[in-house]
This record gives sequence, C-alpha cells and structure tokens, in this order.
Amino acid sequence: MTAWYGFIGRNKLPKLLSLLLALALWFAVGGEERTEANLSIPLEFVNLAPDLTLSSDVPSVLQVRISGPRSLIRTLSKRPLVHSVDLSGYKAGPHTIALGPQIFPFPRGIEVSRVQPNPLNLTLSQTITRLLPVKPVLSGRPPTGYEVKEVSLRPDHVKVKGPADEISGLKDVATLPIDISNLSGSATLATDLDFKNLHLSLAKNISILADITIGPKMTLRRISGVPVQAIPHPARLFPTRVTAVLRGPVMQLQNLKPGDLKATVDTSDLKTGRRVLKVSLSLPAGLELHRLEPETVKALR
Repeated sequence: MTAWYGFIGRNKLPKLLSLLLALALWFAVGGEERTEANLSIPLEFVNLAPDLTLSSDVPSVLQVRISGPRSLIRTLSKRPLVHSVDLSGYKAGPHTIALGPQIFPFPRGIEVSRVQPNPLNLTLSQTITRLLPVKPVLSGRPPTGYEVKEVSLRPDHVKVKGPADEISGLKDVATLPIDISNLSGSATLATDLDFKNLHLSLAKNISILADITIGPKMTLRRISGVPVQAIPHPARLFPTRVTAVLRGPVMQLQNLKPGDLKATVDTSDLKTGRRVLKVSLSLPAGLELHRLEPETVKALR
C-alpha cells in the first residue's frame, strides 16, 4: 500500500488523468453493444524449404467468425489482415495444422467463435525441375477468308518446377488460350502458361511471346465454261470452252467468273488443216492454276 501511495504521490495530475481515461475507455468498450461479423483473412505460407512444394489444394482465405464491441469490429473490418503459416522445419508428407482462436492477434474484447477450414490439411512434396516444350493453344477463329499459317513461341521450351509425382509425367506445358478472333494479319501476342490444377511454377520468371502468322485462306475452285480464243489468227476450236481448277484466296476466288479468265491457243504457226494446240491460261495476280480440263483443243483453219 505504501508503494501505491508513493506512486500516486509523484506526478499526481497526469497519472490521475491517465487512470480516468483508461477507466472511461474500459467502461465505453465494455458497455458498448456487441455484434458478430465474418472476416475473410488471406492465407499465406512462409519459410517453406526450397526443395519442397505445396502439392495439395488449400484455401486462399480463412473465414473467421468473431464477436465483440461494434466499434472494434468495424475497425478490424477495415484493416488489411493476413494470416501467415510458418512452414520452417516441415518435411515432405501430409501435415495437419490446427487453427485455434489464440493464433489471431485481435485486440482485447474480440472473441473468435469459428475458423474455417480448421484444421488445415496440406501435403508437401519434393520439388524437381524439368525442361519442357511449350504448346500453343488458340481460341476463336480469324475473320472470314483468313487462316492461321504458323504459330511459333519464344521461348519454345521452359524450365518448370513442381512436385515430382506431377511433373515427371508431363510431355509439354500449354499456354493459356490465345484469342485470334480479331486477327486479319500477323501479330505478336504475350501469353502465360496454363498450369491448370497442377502445382507448378516457372523456375525463372520469363515472358512468353507468340508469333502468329495470319494470311488469306487458300482453297481450290472449279470454274467451268472458260472461253478459249485463237490468237493471232482466227480458227475453229473444238471444244471452245475449258474448265479451270484454280488455287487462291477464298475471298478472291468466290467472286471470280469464267469471263474474268483469259484462255488462248497460239495459232501463229497454224496452217490449213487440223492441229492439236495447248491451251494457255492467263490468271489474275494471287491465283495459280491447279488443273486445266482439257489441256489441249483441236484447231481447224
């Protein structure tokens, strides 16, 4: 008691004010209306050994049910919260980690009634590294009349690391779908790798670039009734029309008519009588002759 009076005896006024403020705060909080709330707290794992990897699916957040004075809960709801799980010293294999109320550094007056999931069940596996080819995955189609000519990736191989039981059976690693639906010309697009449900990562962070070559879609079209002309001397031709099978861009071929093509035979050396002459076909730029039916005609002068 003597020590208590001695403590009060020095700097009485500031100490009394502090005591009164503490009591007022205690009564204010203690008498405040209590409420409940759910907090979504991001979960992170730290100090994992470099030769191990997390190979089981674990939640990214914890759902924590709390109760307490309304003002404290309002403050907690606005505060950025993260719960770290220290994995230092953990070995490969399954582990169960209990999440008790005491692990959360909440202020006095806050009570934890539920944590989900609880406990945490996780599996750690030995990590290996492999060099794997990258497989491009495309989505969508180019506009009408265009097609993909070539797709190349830079780099075309990457080093990935992950659990030995997952990575050992892989033949390649795919990209995320690359949308080509709006491409009517060649382009270079950035993409990422699609590890899907695998617990893999790049051994070294690098950018993946896809060089995509888009060009006119090529097709074959059969055009019948192409008239044949005798040049430079007139002659009677049998037959007078031929059929041309052409190869070229879809958009260019679809509007082509027989009259747009020029088929001729050379009659400069044709004398009186009948001869078999080879038909020549002059084509618009961008088209090529696949087949001519027939390739020759009879000429009579």
